[in-house]
Amino acid sequence: MLKSSYTICMQHITCKKIKYIIVIMAVNLLLTGSFLLHARAYPLAKINQTLTVVALGKEYSFCYPEIDVYKGEPYLKNAEEVVDGIYFDTIIRPQDAKAIIHPENDNPFELISEANGKCIDKEDLLIKIDRSLKLKVQKIYASEIVLKPAITMEMLKKSTYKRAFFTTNYIYSSEERKHNIGLCAKYIGGVMLKENQEFSFNEVVGERTEERGFKSARIIEKGKFTDGIGGGVCQVSSTLYNAVLLGGLRVTERHAHSMAVSYVEPSFDAMVSMGYADLKFVNDTGGIIFIIAFSKGDSITVSVYGERGQLTYKRVSEVIEKIQPNGYLKTPSDVLAEGEERIVVYEKEGIVSKGLLEVYKNGKFEKTVLLSSDRYAPLQGEIIYGKKHDIS
Repeated sequence: MLKSSYTICMQHITCKKIKYIIVIMAVNLLLTGSFLLHARAYPLAKINQTLTVVALGKEYSFCYPEIDVYKGEPYLKNAEEVVDGIYFDTIIRPQDAKAIIHPENDNPFELISEANGKCIDKEDLLIKIDRSLKLKVQKIYASEIVLKPAITMEMLKKSTYKRAFFTTNYIYSSEERKHNIGLCAKYIGGVMLKENQEFSFNEVVGERTEERGFKSARIIEKGKFTDGIGGGVCQVSSTLYNAVLLGGLRVTERHAHSMAVSYVEPSFDAMVSMGYADLKFVNDTGGIIFIIAFSKGDSITVSVYGERGQLTYKRVSEVIEKIQPNGYLKTPSDVLAEGEERIVVYEKEGIVSKGLLEVYKNGKFEKTVLLSSDRYAPLQGEIIYGKKHDIS
């Protein structure tokens, strides 16, 4: 049983006092399980010790009750949390080297140098705090660690070699389609991919909506040509696909159109549609890759920049079979005179094809890789004719 804070002299206790003491003892029994009489509470002894930590130009001072005593040794309460707080309050993050892209220039790169950062050595500071309190040292200095950036100017310089480029034309496109191609090129131009990073066309370009500036133009939908918001975007994705192949990147998702397109050879198109068809590829070159797109006049060019490699590539489109359309569909029209006909949709052959990639090392042929086997449906033509008018 713990000793009471003072002694009761029984001969001076009156009956009234005895009753009061009994009540006090009963309360103590209920609350603590022992009979304790407390005439007054004594405050805990304070430790008269201070400590100032200097970290990256900032000072942090501690005294009682932050500094207390345990088993005769002074210590800083919650020292690890305190040091974490100092760390996050003083850390200077490193700045990666940056590349500002000017797609219209022959040399599109403007490089900005990196900058080191610094932080405190947390483990070393914990040791210093413990030691200084025991030795009654009042001021200590946190050791500093230099933080290196992940991307340096030297890395960027090595990654500005033009590995490949590909150009497609759209001279006969509508102004709305040309607008969409130019807008889409701005979204994908200047993208930097770190090692093993995957590119998603749909994620980078985003929703093709009027609110985001896209216009209605000709698209292929369910085996037919029709108008839709964002028409022309697939020409950008197809141009990108070919540049990526020539640049030696690994394609992880690609879809062919339902019908062959005019701006690239069979099996080298890349259809995209939000929600179910994307173009994806991975930077597995071991360095940084830049994708730069630029549309001007009636053409779009996509270039792939990175470190110079030993391999080069050649695309081969191989047509296996041609599928004949089923003839023209004739539809009567009120706008034509009787016996007059007009072709409104020209028929187009379907195609079965393969996409191949020839690989060369230091200029010497190494192997041929099958990229895809595709089937493009024929396009049925349509003729309208003037129907016989009822003159009764």
